[in-house]
Parts: sequence; C-alpha cells; structure tokens
Amino acid sequence: MKKKNLLLRASAAALSLALLLAGCGGSPDADPDGSAAPGGASSQPGQSSADGPKVFRFGQAPYGDTLDMQISTGSLSASIADEVTESLLRFDDNNNEEPVLITDFPTVSEDGTVYSFELKQGVKFTNGTELTARDVKFTFERMFTPATGAKSFSYFSMIQGAKDMLDGKADELSGFEIQDDYHFTITLEYPFAPFVKNLGTSYADIFPQDACTEAGADWGIDDNLIGTGPYKIQSNDPNTEAVLVKNEDYHGGEVKLDEIHVVYYSDTTTKLLAYENGDIDACDLISTQLGQYKDSYADQITAYHPLGTCFFSLNLNAEAVKDVRVRQAISLAINREELVEYVLDGAGIPATTYLNPSIPGHDDSLPVYEYNVEKAKQLLAEAGYPDGVTLDGGRVRQQEETLATAIQGYLADAGINFVFDIVDAATWSSERTSGKLPYTFITWNALYADADFQVYNYFYSANSGPQSVNYNNPAFDKLMDDARSATDEAHRAELYQQADQILSHEDMVCIPLYYPQSQFLAKPYVKDMKVGNLIYHLWNIDIDLDAQAAYNG
Repeated sequence: MKKKNLLLRASAAALSLALLLAGCGGSPDADPDGSAAPGGASSQPGQSSADGPKVFRFGQAPYGDTLDMQISTGSLSASIADEVTESLLRFDDNNNEEPVLITDFPTVSEDGTVYSFELKQGVKFTNGTELTARDVKFTFERMFTPATGAKSFSYFSMIQGAKDMLDGKADELSGFEIQDDYHFTITLEYPFAPFVKNLGTSYADIFPQDACTEAGADWGIDDNLIGTGPYKIQSNDPNTEAVLVKNEDYHGGEVKLDEIHVVYYSDTTTKLLAYENGDIDACDLISTQLGQYKDSYADQITAYHPLGTCFFSLNLNAEAVKDVRVRQAISLAINREELVEYVLDGAGIPATTYLNPSIPGHDDSLPVYEYNVEKAKQLLAEAGYPDGVTLDGGRVRQQEETLATAIQGYLADAGINFVFDIVDAATWSSERTSGKLPYTFITWNALYADADFQVYNYFYSANSGPQSVNYNNPAFDKLMDDARSATDEAHRAELYQQADQILSHEDMVCIPLYYPQSQFLAKPYVKDMKVGNLIYHLWNIDIDLDAQAAYNG
C-alpha cells in the first residue's frame, strides 16, 4: 500500500461526521469541540429494579436558544420539541410519511393547488384545550408574521397570501380557509408536489393559539412549550437537562416511557464517559470515536445513513474550474473507496452520483466514480494545463480539515494544487452565502426522501448563487421545474434522475465523495431505538426493565 494510504489510515480517527450541514432547515447539530464540562449530570440513577418507572436518559449537545421549531433549524432542538409538539403529518423511523393530527392524507384538487384536510377529533394539547382548525390557521399565520422571525417559512411560502403577510401587507393568510373546527383547506399559488412532505417536518409543528399568544417571545424558551405530543416538558434547564414526562392523554395511544431525560453535554468525550459510567442510556457516536468504541461496544452500536451526500463544492465562477475537463480531472483523482475505508474508518458509502441512494431518482445502476490519475492528467493537458493547475482560495471549517487534507493529497498526485485555509463557521457561512467562496466541502442533507430538497435548494440557478456554486443550465432547471409540479411520483423520480445525470456526470458541477454514515450507542435494555434520518425521535423507544435490572447488577 502506498505511503499516502498509510497516512490516511493513521488519520482515520480525526474526521468527524460533523461535516453534515443541511441547507435551509436540515442541519444536524454536531457536538461542538471543546473541553468544557457537561452542563449537568442526570438526576436519575440507572434503574436497578424491574418494578421502577421507565426512564430513558439520552445524552446530546445543548440545543441552543429555543425549542420553537419555527425559529430553530437545528436537529438538537427538534429531538426534544418533536416529542412535545406535532405537525399534521410526520416521517417515521423508516422515512415514510404518516398522518398524525389528521385522519388521512389531504385530498388534492385536480389542478394540484387546493388541499383539503380533516383533523382528528378529540385531540388535546397538554394544557387541556382541544386542537381545532383555528390553531392550525394561527400556526401558519404566525409563521408568516415578520415579527416571529421564522427561518423556514420558504417551505410553505407557496400558500396563497404568504407573500402579502411576509411583506407586511396582510395579517391573515388568504389561502387558509376554515370550514368548521375539524375541516380546512389550504390553497397554493401554484402546484408544488413536495408540499405534503413539507407539512411532515418539524417546521410545521402545530401550536395552541391561546397559550402561544400568551407566551409571546417566551414561547419555546426553557419549559415554555405546549403541544399534542406523547410527552410534555416537566422542566428544562438548557445548561443541564430537560425532563419530559408521559402525556397520559395522548391521542396516539399508549406512551411507552414514563420519563425522558435529555442530558446536555458540551463535549463528546465527557458525554461518552457518561455513557460508559451508566449515567445515560444512549447517545450519538461521531466517527472520530467510532474506532475507539467499535470493538468493545460493537453490540451497542447502531449505524444508519442520513439522506445526505458529502461533496467537494466548486464555484463555477472560479477560473480554474470553468472547463468541465478540469472538474472531471478532479473527480478522477480521488479514490473514494480508499477515502471511506481509511479516512472515515468505514463510516460511509463511496459515491456513485449526487443523489443519496435512499432518495427517489438515485440511479442504482451506476458504479463508484472512476479513480484514474493518468486519465486525470490527460484531461488537464487537454484543458490547457499540461503542467497542472492550482485551485486557490479554498475555505474549510476545522471539522473538515482532515478530509480537505486527504483530498489535497489525492489531487496533488494528478498535478492539481489545492490550497485552502481553515476558517471559523461564521466566516465560512458569510463567504459562502456571498457567492464568492471558490472551493469547500459540505454535506447537503434532505429532511425527507425527496430530490427536490437535496437538489433544487442547492443547484437550481436561482438558488446556486448564495451557495457559491453559480450554476446555470436551462435544461437542468426545466427538469427541476417539471418535477416540482408533477403529481406522479414515479415520473418525478425519472426527471430527477435525468437532472442528476446532467448535474454530477455531464456538467460535473460538484464532486460527490460519499454518502455519510452516522451511528449511536444504546444500552442492551433500550428497545426500538432507530434513526431514520437526521433527528433522534424518541417516541417509539421502550425500556426492558428486567434486562435493565440484570445489566445494572
């Protein structure tokens, strides 16, 4: 094996799956680097008796400022809020959408613009008030009220009247009509196929009008959050832990756990020590520590693959990569299988195309991108760079340094000099959204299995500028437009497959590297824990008290 490969093997423990970054609302919040002690330890000792209550203790990083999912875009907030507040629909742990607060999926008019809903009757918020269409209308109008500061309104801005509210020209949503307490319609400005899927995200969680209005700016702060979910907040100190207790009145049936304690840790090392010591029952395991734990805790590690793709992001305004042959050479210079095996310690799948394998439109027939250094050199020569080319001005965040260094080594073998600086996250974000960042690395995640989320938001010509891509291909854009308005899902998948072929094989707009793997640790007595995508949903988890008592001796 080449010396470089041995160096790659040695660096395996240094790459974090904190590379994940969802655009516009799908970002997993990796634990921050640092050495600070955790905010606090769980007040609940490990259960040693099969007669005790079922208490599940989950360790994660602090979620930030709010649990209001109209304002937060983080998966750490969602992992707590989604146990308390619910949207009309949701995605289960297999990434399938299911009705929650409505009796069935909405019916849709023939022209694809009018959606008719029927709420379940007798659903109560945990303050005892019944959910009605009035609360749903209030929730969406709150989303479009500028004073709210909602961050993910764009996923619903195709509703008639949304733009007028956002512009301050109206204080009601004209496209939302209430027929009675349990029936309402939502009218869109234009057909938009992913609309029902967007309704299944945390950004569409429904709030009780009176309680939310009364709370004002305090809504979502600390324990000030009320919903229809299986759990309610008993206490929440954002520096230590949140304690959620069973909603005895839950409309969805039996709630398995009596309590959930979400314990906040400021660094991964302390969190994993807490897991080893039995202070928590489960936590995520980032790839930097996978090698350390995969032997001793193999039977307690569960791996899963989020709906994202890690890629080398290129700005097509950068002179060096304007020629597609240079972009092809970059791709050919990278050994993706070696990268995954030695740098990621196996925590990933080498890329074959841009679209994630779990997203409709992914072409399953494609092989891993070719690795051929000599062919890369030949293409560079044909493009006018017989002596090689320099990619200058790269910007990467600290958690991506090892990946960037590995790619730098691969590219150097083909005569491509990749120059990059390490910058803080704020600088990186500012430069990227200005449209001027030449080269970087990013994992673009979808909140659900739909190519619109993974492709349109990043590469559609009107959106690619603020992503520092600056891609403009009318044929690609037309495929995007057609897929967004089509109602037949099989046809939509065909259109996205065609678009992906143009994007990541013909135009080679970005360089897909791998599909990430994430993993978590859970004690043997933790039952039914599963992650479908980015968010740890805890509503299906159970505790086997007999097994727990035996495990704790």
